[in-house]
Amino acid sequence: MAIGVVLLGLGAVGALRWYDSTAYLVVVLQTAGPFVVVGLGLLAVATLVLRRWWMLVPVVAVLAVAVAVAAPAFRATSSPKADRDLTVMSANVWIGSANAAQLMDAVRFHSVDVLVLTEATPAILRRLDAEGAADYFNQREGVARSGTYTGTMVLSRFPLSVRSPGTDPTVEGTRSVQPELDVTAPEGTVRLKVAHPTAPLQGDTVEWRAGLRALQSWKQQLDGDELLVMAGDFNAGFGHPGFRDLADGLDDAQRTDGQGWVRTWPFAGNRLPAFVQLDHLLSRGLTVVDAGQVAYNRADHAAVWASYHLPTR
Repeated sequence: MAIGVVLLGLGAVGALRWYDSTAYLVVVLQTAGPFVVVGLGLLAVATLVLRRWWMLVPVVAVLAVAVAVAAPAFRATSSPKADRDLTVMSANVWIGSANAAQLMDAVRFHSVDVLVLTEATPAILRRLDAEGAADYFNQREGVARSGTYTGTMVLSRFPLSVRSPGTDPTVEGTRSVQPELDVTAPEGTVRLKVAHPTAPLQGDTVEWRAGLRALQSWKQQLDGDELLVMAGDFNAGFGHPGFRDLADGLDDAQRTDGQGWVRTWPFAGNRLPAFVQLDHLLSRGLTVVDAGQVAYNRADHAAVWASYHLPTR
């Protein structure tokens, strides 16, 4: 009886990934996919140990479905031997409180060409410049705002040209700045769109879903041949139908690299261990060479980075 109840509970939580909802509890439970897989695995072991043979078939069947859903994240299709033409990093700096020295150390270590900063403030820019950002990056665009999560800055070693400042909430579906830029690397031009939908906190889930929908609409209007990177704190993961719709047809750098259960939130300031990937680098027309994450002090998100090879044109 107990095994059946647990199976129904885990199966119900797992099935929520196909239910597109703005109900707060549903949005939260949709981040629990990895725990469902682990729980089903433990339940299968318990079923064998307790010799509840009549429950083994349904437990294994539901576990097989869960494993099939999770498996693509562990299958690498990146090209580590390809040339690295462009490296992009996205970092949520927690309303400007992040450790600038550690972030710049990560930038230098991974030879980052473009740094996307969400929740950017004038204070974090000053601290980054004091750590060498002004010398390392010779281009910057965006809007830094004090005392709010809505600021966004893009720092680059390559020329930037602004397609849209991304400052109109009625268009972007969020109060955060989401600039759209062209990055002109030596091997070609890449269209960069920053993403920072509203966090799905209680009472804000409708606005959160609207932000993902606005990004999806933006993507659908693009020329299919343009090289594209979408970078930022999407405040959503692959357990959310809205994010999967947005990511459809794009390569998530960490998943393409076969990294499995990637966790970028929550870090500093939270009692929970990091358990969900909210920060992403989505691309089209580019080859993922390598990808990874970097945690740094005084920030609740880990940064994500990816190196890309540009096609010959």
